[in-house]
Amino acid sequence: MNQKSNNLLPFELACYEIYDNGYDPLNTIREFWSQYTINDCQQSLWTLFENYRKYAVQEDAIDVKQMHTFLMKVCRLLIAYFLVHFRKIEIDAVLFAFAEPAEVIIADLEAKQRIHSFFNRISE
Repeated sequence: MNQKSNNLLPFELACYEIYDNGYDPLNTIREFWSQYTINDCQQSLWTLFENYRKYAVQEDAIDVKQMHTFLMKVCRLLIAYFLVHFRKIEIDAVLFAFAEPAEVIIADLEAKQRIHSFFNRISE
């Protein structure tokens, strides 16, 4: 099997694990948000974008492994969210343990809202 196939295989497998006995998309969602902040997601996606834009290849094996692990969890998260919505699984009452305290999340969201409002006023 060539290297491209080796890299693609885990992504393919993530699409099929939803058929495993006992698969629960809510567990995947809870696990992801307990380990990653929205800023972690934003920073990692930005890094991917920058690497793609520059056609950069990361040479540090640890960084590559961490990015691969993160991307696999994002892939599983997206699949889980899709299934929650598609199957109309009720998640309103499900408690999530977030990687950051609620106060930090609220402060970050409010700061981003202020920034958005500021730039929105400038563009008008």
